[in-house]
Amino acid sequence: MDNSFRVSITGRYYDIPTSDISESTLETLKELMNENGSIDPRDLLKAFLEASEISNTLQSAITQAHTKIQTTKNTINIS
Repeated sequence: MDNSFRVSITGRYYDIPTSDISESTLETLKELMNENGSIDPRDLLKAFLEASEISNTLQSAITQAHTKIQTTKNTINIS
């Protein structure tokens, strides 16, 4: 597997095809790795929770923007 990212989590190795992940995710994973090519599960969980929080915040902002647009459209159509 030439195009894979190999990482060890609690002693178990995983080969992740680089075509399955974005460049920014790959860089984040590399930052989490120590000199032995391992990632501490706590660090991985922390990164996941942070990314999930960002995703939820963006989703909420998109929903609010969509609601404002619909309200504005409805107001314009009524006038």
